[in-house]
Amino acid sequence: MLFVVVAGLLPALLVPNSPPREDSLSRRSCLGVGALAALSCCSPLPAHARMSAEEMDARDLWSRTGEPKGVVLPSGVRVIEMYEGDGPLPAKGDRVWCHFKVWPNGWRSGPPADSSFLNTRPYDWALGSGGDGRLPAGADEGAVGMREGGWRRLVVPAKLAYGEAGLPTGRNAYLINPNQDVYVELNMVDGGSGKCVRTLAPEGVSERGQRALRSISCELGKP
Repeated sequence: MLFVVVAGLLPALLVPNSPPREDSLSRRSCLGVGALAALSCCSPLPAHARMSAEEMDARDLWSRTGEPKGVVLPSGVRVIEMYEGDGPLPAKGDRVWCHFKVWPNGWRSGPPADSSFLNTRPYDWALGSGGDGRLPAGADEGAVGMREGGWRRLVVPAKLAYGEAGLPTGRNAYLINPNQDVYVELNMVDGGSGKCVRTLAPEGVSERGQRALRSISCELGKP
């Protein structure tokens, strides 16, 4: 069953894997507030992997303590494993499908600067490719080693996020300031089971047609 998109969101949702345009970021970020609130009940995580607000608040503090938790990769990307997942483990080069959110000031610190939920479908890319223009390179690096069903939080240094360019709104303002570290949340929806491929990239459908398909969970009978 394909997810039905609210007509008012269609202009912002039609090209899910392209970088946000500067002239549309302000409008899109405003749309994101309502869209993400409406989709908050549609987490791709299994029920036993979800956390209470109090549990998430405790983990949010990890990024602000003198000795933050998690594993720091050689590049400086900090990886906090929230839930390991028990699905397939994709290798570098494999196509993966994840939901992501990016914030400038900490996880859940307000509406995300960018999010796959705006597209009403998980974001797909080749794991280990270094990002593709929209997904920061540090987020791609932090996704390596995730299993399907996994949930990670990342602190990505500016040089592996949006760098000197930042993420501008097009009006002399920024969603992510130049040279600013970012906070990323990743949920791996399909790491090899093929459920998102079957749902969002079925055989016989053109690439343009595939990009028009919508599903948050990639599961029949669910949003």
